[in-house]
Amino acid sequence: MSKQNLEKAFRQELEVLNDIIDQKIIKGLSYVREARRHKFLLSSIARLRRVSGTQSGWFSKSFSLVSTFIF
Repeated sequence: MSKQNLEKAFRQELEVLNDIIDQKIIKGLSYVREARRHKFLLSSIARLRRVSGTQSGWFSKSFSLVSTFIF
């Protein structure tokens, strides 16, 4: 599964989870389990974005630093 598809699946699950949490809040029920899952999904999405943003690692960072001083 590609990172884009994985992020899309996480976001879809977040939407469903948000609806479930909303319903539990309205009914006055505990939503601890759903809140933990929500937090996990958000951190997973953040990790995916962080990893995809630094694909080439130190080379892209050093190149951007050098290009800042040259141009």
